[in-house]
Amino acid sequence: MNVEPLYSLRMVTPGLELRLGTRDELIEVHELARQGIHPPAEMPFENPWTDRSGDEDFVEQCVAFHESALRDWRPDRWSFNPLVFLDGQPIGSQGMRAEDFPTRREVDTGSWLGQAFQGHGIGTEMRTALLELAFRILGAGAALSGSVFGNESSKRVSAKLGYAIVGTSTIAPRGEPVEKYDFRLERKDWQPPFPVEIEGAEACLPLFGAT
Repeated sequence: MNVEPLYSLRMVTPGLELRLGTRDELIEVHELARQGIHPPAEMPFENPWTDRSGDEDFVEQCVAFHESALRDWRPDRWSFNPLVFLDGQPIGSQGMRAEDFPTRREVDTGSWLGQAFQGHGIGTEMRTALLELAFRILGAGAALSGSVFGNESSKRVSAKLGYAIVGTSTIAPRGEPVEKYDFRLERKDWQPPFPVEIEGAEACLPLFGAT
């Protein structure tokens, strides 16, 4: 499938730019991830990908993940993973994925941010950008998210943006069960806290199954 239009899709918030990264930018941002995203004793992700940060090919593994998401793209099953840029520097990634989007109209988001950039409101801003794409442009009916018990920063972002806790579930990223909150945000409850400029979306609608 020709996913080239996705490279022209760009979201701009008051302080950030979100877009797909070049290979060099993917390498740069995952060198940042190698330096640490969270304390080693904690694992905020369902897939414990940061545990491999000491591997010699860690950065290449991360780049391959981004490339495979585009290679395997289908309108009924996709994973969109733009990088987050602050003053031109890639500092993290804000992903959004969906299965059977034309029918279900639900998206699920996940993100990470370099440790030096955490705690400054950037997490809220980057997720707002993807939610505006989902609700305003793609016509999603609901957005899902989750946070491991104890990950208060992620939980605060969800609460700030209007998500409701709809339950809890158990995951085992490191083999031991841990609980996480399950969040859901309905389209009718979405109120963007600031304007988001979105460019290049029209040509991408068929790729997202949004036509």
